[in-house]
Amino acid sequence: MIARAPVPLTTTESDESPADRAARADESAELRAAIAGDDRARAAVVGRHHRRVYGYLYQMTRQREDAEDLTQQTFIKALRHLDRVDPERPVINWLLTIARRTALNHFRDGPRWAELPADTASEAASPARTAEARDGVQNMWERARRILSPREFEVLWLRFAEEQSTADIARVMSLTQIHVKVIVHRARHRLLEGESHL
Repeated sequence: MIARAPVPLTTTESDESPADRAARADESAELRAAIAGDDRARAAVVGRHHRRVYGYLYQMTRQREDAEDLTQQTFIKALRHLDRVDPERPVINWLLTIARRTALNHFRDGPRWAELPADTASEAASPARTAEARDGVQNMWERARRILSPREFEVLWLRFAEEQSTADIARVMSLTQIHVKVIVHRARHRLLEGESHL
């Protein structure tokens, strides 16, 4: 097995705006309280990150029920092991790592990726332009799912939908940063090739 060098942090204080620093300080304080056993803080941690964890798991499973179950399992595991978290670092990367492993374990004996259900439109009413933009993004991701391998799709999803850095994706997926960059490059190239054949 090849030993991997530690992955450096991707964000420095000089890169952050005052609002980002304040949000990070709030999250850090909330996380410290959650680690200390404060039930309100624990609920706040779940509330703050639930949508992103669920969205990531839904992209992996394409089944709402599975994504909901796996999201719940992810937070149960995370809350049991909050003492392992560094409150000075963004907790979302740790949560996405747990989510990914939980999903992979859950689907080890069956298909990991399923077809998108026919009706994926939101039931909530929205302005026409918002719906059109959402449809365009949804169509783009569906096209990516058809063209790319599951691993390529997952890396692109983390990079562009979750806006994770290369270093963060490397941590979540247990890859090197170079490997992540290669996967992103190849996946984008494959998508462009697929587009030229349409």
